[in-house]
Amino acid sequence: MTHLTMFRVTSMTVADGIAILLLVSSPSSPQTAAATVRGKITSFKGQELIVSSSNGDVKAILTDKTVIRAEVPINLSEIGSGMYLGTTATKQSDGTFLASEVHVFSEDQRGTGEGHRPLGSAPQSGATMTNANVEHVEDIAVKDIKGRLITLKYKGGEVKVLVPPDIPLVKRVLGDRNSLKNGAEVSLQGTQSSGGALEATQVTVRTGGR
Repeated sequence: MTHLTMFRVTSMTVADGIAILLLVSSPSSPQTAAATVRGKITSFKGQELIVSSSNGDVKAILTDKTVIRAEVPINLSEIGSGMYLGTTATKQSDGTFLASEVHVFSEDQRGTGEGHRPLGSAPQSGATMTNANVEHVEDIAVKDIKGRLITLKYKGGEVKVLVPPDIPLVKRVLGDRNSLKNGAEVSLQGTQSSGGALEATQVTVRTGGR
């Protein structure tokens, strides 16, 4: 019999727009599913990483295949055509979207979660998540907002998003284990190992404690 354990998202962003569901399998059912954990590192020794989340401490095992990324702040002027990014935004009366957060994915993440959909953590809020390629960028001023109007194209459609200069703007880059320090805010993806720990497939070290 398979038992189901749910992990609650504390603050889902555009890069984590997937419901967190972990299947804990009995010997009669070895199937597992991907899980995401968000929290702060409390310990990292050898291959073992302990993350303190809202659901308690989670132990994860890093392997040679674990991908580690870091977020670095960028300027609005650095957003350009050809980038693959994710943004949280709200639709405006003129049909465009006003961004509240933007993540530029690392190149190896191109295509991740492609599409336009309601914000997973607050589907009734009217906010959306869009992961897409930047087709065009234009510097504009709308009322009191000076920013960049970006056209995002994804399979099946496109949206125009106004990015103001005063929102979180970060780019994800490939990193290494030196960035896994106690107190660092991380988002970790993995699958459950036979020993009960998560086998980490990727770890993202976040900036600004978001």
